[in-house]
Amino acid sequence: MAFRPVHVTRRALTAMARGPYVTLTGMATIFVAVLLSGLFAAVLSGGEALLGAWAGEVRVSVYLAPGADLALARDAARALAPGREVEPVPAAEALRRLSASLGAQAGILDGVGADALPDAVEVAAGGLALDELRALAGRLRQVPGAAEVDYGTAWLEQLTAFLRRARVAGLALLGLVALATAVLVSNTLRLAVFARREEIEIMKLVGATDAFVGAPFLVEGLLQGLLGGGLAAGALLALYAALAPRLAAAVGLAAPLRQADVLPWPLLAGLVLGGAAVGLVASTLALARFLRRA
Repeated sequence: MAFRPVHVTRRALTAMARGPYVTLTGMATIFVAVLLSGLFAAVLSGGEALLGAWAGEVRVSVYLAPGADLALARDAARALAPGREVEPVPAAEALRRLSASLGAQAGILDGVGADALPDAVEVAAGGLALDELRALAGRLRQVPGAAEVDYGTAWLEQLTAFLRRARVAGLALLGLVALATAVLVSNTLRLAVFARREEIEIMKLVGATDAFVGAPFLVEGLLQGLLGGGLAAGALLALYAALAPRLAAAVGLAAPLRQADVLPWPLLAGLVLGGAAVGLVASTLALARFLRRA
């Protein structure tokens, strides 16, 4: 019997319409698995985007020892960090900025002299990776009169390490979820295969190959996966549209996040294709068990 894609697809759609329970159960299982996987991936993607944005605002501060020449330190910093914005910050200006940052609590600084804070030179370090940032900080320690160099990225390094570990753990977890989902869906699809056992036996008797018999079931699993994955991708987009404005209003640091940062189109496409792959594997498992006994 010749393999005709249109005919096979029609048979699969007819079977799905005749067995809505199996179809909806398989779709729902894949939908939940893909939705949870997509939420995890979106959190990781958004975290990496925020990490890049925050790292881009880092400034390296070179605090000077008492009596150090601020102008000389500024010139030295410019030579050590060519192309970078270098700003000298006298002690009085540093105190003013600290007072402004405290807002209503600025009164606690009453009576504090301008010499309470050291002169400093600040170097813009946007766009640098953490390794490059450490190297820049190391060079800036050569600034004449430098007492301390601070680039305030200990928390960035910890967050980077956490995201790296979470990515590895997430890949392993997603693999387990995909396998478990495929097994669950395959058990559901076995009901559809069993319900049509007489039809299959008749086709085998008239000479149909396993490929011809199984093709509609494979297409059925593939379509269930595509529909489940597509619905999950749509649900993720709806969740983003509903929650993003509220999150940006509640957490100012989340304001720069866009859909392309949290749910890029390659990720959404991967989720849909992943759902299709799970459905295809599930139908293959269900069919293989039956054909082995046939």
